[in-house]
Amino acid sequence: MKAAILIIMLVIAALVVQGGFKGGRKNHPTRAVEGLKAPAFTLKDAKGNTLTLEDLTGKAVLLNFWATWCTACVEEIPSLQRLYVGQKDNADFKVVTVLFKDSLEKATAFMNDGKYDFPVLQDPEHKSAKAYGLAGVPETFLIDKRGIVVKRILGPVEWDSRSARDMIGKLSQK
Repeated sequence: MKAAILIIMLVIAALVVQGGFKGGRKNHPTRAVEGLKAPAFTLKDAKGNTLTLEDLTGKAVLLNFWATWCTACVEEIPSLQRLYVGQKDNADFKVVTVLFKDSLEKATAFMNDGKYDFPVLQDPEHKSAKAYGLAGVPETFLIDKRGIVVKRILGPVEWDSRSARDMIGKLSQK
């Protein structure tokens, strides 16, 4: 009898140590994970209009976090603009950029100086950055039409390269 109680106690202890027993709490990732549902977000544009992930249901999404103070971001922006222009007529794909720890005034000036016209959204309380587990900028998440994170990319990308265009093309077709 004592052996059975000891075994039960050891099993419960092992479950607690391994995180298998959560006492009824749901286990949610604290960042975006490839292969899982993308965390919801609510962002605002310069005019105060709101965009949510739910608004983009049925579209593939390139979600890019950036800042004007980030050298790698500034280098990445021209290719992101070219991708945006090349995909404007693709109803199945949306480029969403999120300003991270930067002022809208600086971003607007930067966009005007470079003649960039893709939408820049704000996340003033950094809720989406936290939900996605942002490691730094630039950081990009590719989300398929079902809302699943397909790819998490740390660092800059040449978005108008053949490999990036192929990746976007496949994402838009899924």
